[in-house]
Amino acid sequence: MNIAQISACYKPIVGGQEVYIDNLTKILRSYNYNVKIYQPYRGVKSEELVTIIRIPYLGRVIYDLDSYILNLFLFLTKRKILAREQIFIVHYAFYSLPVWSFKDKVIIVSHGIEWHTESMTLNDRIREMIAKVAFDRFSLVANDTHYLRHFGLSVEPGEGYFEEVAPKKWFIPNCVNLNVFKRNEGIEHLKKKKIILVPRQITPDRGVDLAIKAFNLFNQQKEDFYLYIIGKPTKGWYFEYCTNLAAKYGISNKVIFNGFVENSAMPYYYSSALLTLIPTLRREGTSLSALESMAFGTPTVSTNVAGLRDLPTIQSDPNPTAIADKLIFALENKDDIGREQHDKVKRIFNLENWSKAWIRVIEAVSERGRC
Repeated sequence: MNIAQISACYKPIVGGQEVYIDNLTKILRSYNYNVKIYQPYRGVKSEELVTIIRIPYLGRVIYDLDSYILNLFLFLTKRKILAREQIFIVHYAFYSLPVWSFKDKVIIVSHGIEWHTESMTLNDRIREMIAKVAFDRFSLVANDTHYLRHFGLSVEPGEGYFEEVAPKKWFIPNCVNLNVFKRNEGIEHLKKKKIILVPRQITPDRGVDLAIKAFNLFNQQKEDFYLYIIGKPTKGWYFEYCTNLAAKYGISNKVIFNGFVENSAMPYYYSSALLTLIPTLRREGTSLSALESMAFGTPTVSTNVAGLRDLPTIQSDPNPTAIADKLIFALENKDDIGREQHDKVKRIFNLENWSKAWIRVIEAVSERGRC
């Protein structure tokens, strides 16, 4: 069977969505499915990629124009190849437009709500509208229950893991490869520094400024710690805002912006941290970074927004005081919390459960496509 995955990004592998696609590709191939990934050209060529024309930097001139160009060029230039595919796995509903006519063969994958829900722009409204129509039209795999509730399904946080919770709607949370994400010797100089790890892209949605504000309060009680932020970009207005915020609080020497780290190197950082903080403000699924951290037994604190509510993190309201209090609580109970979180990730959020659920989805959609 030929399976196509459609995504705005896959290679090079930078974030959680790319890791997700990579894991899914390996699993599907282990079941002898032929898998191709359709993505814009990003300087990488490999056997499984079908690349789409991309106009570099255009998205910087007109926000998100790259997404519309991907849909247009995928439809115009790859129609003959797409016609040979038997199932389409589309990462985010917006990119379902080029395969809209293949109704029963399409699986939408939600990695969390992809539009801003506050101060919505025209682009946000278009994305939400497409997602709503796609929700009614296609099969869906959501990696968090927040997305399902947004479109009217009554599913409580943490309810129905790996199940078809409504006709053609599955809840399959992110999961971790426990053979890769396991504790190692760490990085010696980081272990000496007592770090709180923040593995987040430096964007407003990811709440890096909230982490700095919370750390400022935490630092007033626990002075010998460092906030260690792993992610990009380390330039632009928001990065400058975050660095200025640290300077304002007088903690610039304790807030470290490390920049991007390859996913394969992250085990050394999780193994070096005393705590991990996921301070997301909006648009989050079942955070892979949170799951990876908990797989190491590193106590993990998160906000209680969106898909994070489906995870066994120590959860906090998204405000600095509440987060600082939760960090102190996690630190004072780190052994018990780390052990409990690790056990839950090992039992629930493992690739075996994830793989079996995905194969059930593929088989169900394949059967419907033949009807």
